[in-house]
Amino acid sequence: MAEIISYDVAKSNVYKMLEIFIKFLKQETSRAYRNDILDYLNSLDTFNLTNTIEYFQTLVEKGYAKTTIERKKAALSRFFQFLLEQSFIEVNPFTTQTFKLAMKKITQDSSETMHNLSHKSPAHHLKWEEIERLISVCKDDPNILIGKRDLVIMLLGVYEGLRRSEISELKWSDIREDINGMSLYIRKAKGGAAVIELHNRVRETLEEFKNLLQERDIKTEYIVISFSNNSYLRKLSNKSINEIVKKRAKQAKVKNYEEISAHDLRHSCAVQLLLHGAGVEKVSRHLRHKNIQTTMGYLKTLELHENSAVKLLP
Repeated sequence: MAEIISYDVAKSNVYKMLEIFIKFLKQETSRAYRNDILDYLNSLDTFNLTNTIEYFQTLVEKGYAKTTIERKKAALSRFFQFLLEQSFIEVNPFTTQTFKLAMKKITQDSSETMHNLSHKSPAHHLKWEEIERLISVCKDDPNILIGKRDLVIMLLGVYEGLRRSEISELKWSDIREDINGMSLYIRKAKGGAAVIELHNRVRETLEEFKNLLQERDIKTEYIVISFSNNSYLRKLSNKSINEIVKKRAKQAKVKNYEEISAHDLRHSCAVQLLLHGAGVEKVSRHLRHKNIQTTMGYLKTLELHENSAVKLLP
């Protein structure tokens, strides 16, 4: 697939063109346009039509509303039209028939996703003994490589609170070390790039998994990869991650396992942090919630499971 912006054009120049473009906009729209365009530019390493379509598909998977997706598309289309008129690019990809057909399908998916979200069963949080059983079934897998990969998925969800899309996109280069210890750089987080502390249990498991790959001379950019024949060493899709979580929940005899998804690992992370004494603000920062009210919702989950007030009395 041909690149939209060729590599002989420095990325810094694209950002400079963005600042020029923003000056032509009304003040009330310039900030939203700038944020939407920056999100796109920062999310992609290569600007081609395939990656652009996948970018919008990822927005659907992250639960963005149809109106938000349409707004982002409009902002990018105007910016690329500006680049075209300035002879910075040769074609505006957002006006091509291929892109229009893809977006028609994507917006349909977005509507279906929002419909499903409005009718889905409430999120589950796992008890700590259920989490330990999940961990055990991964460790006991006779295929040590698959077992260790699945263990990485479980721990990234339960300890780090990662969304399934963030788990899918995680690269080995995203593991960083600083004066505070090891951390994860989340490049494609819902609210923008973020850095979170890496728990020792997760760090050790990642190191073990990396050693297993090296012993087998397996080199891969992404951490959570497929070992099936038809997608060997490619990063796992969001759907595949959900299927793995559901499969392991069934093996671990987790209650209502058929309803368990990767999001429930993140939900469990929030609830367990609160149960272990973490403040709401700390949990909010760890989960990268834009609004602390989202985190407060997990307190309601605790109330549902501890709804007898009389038990609080001595």
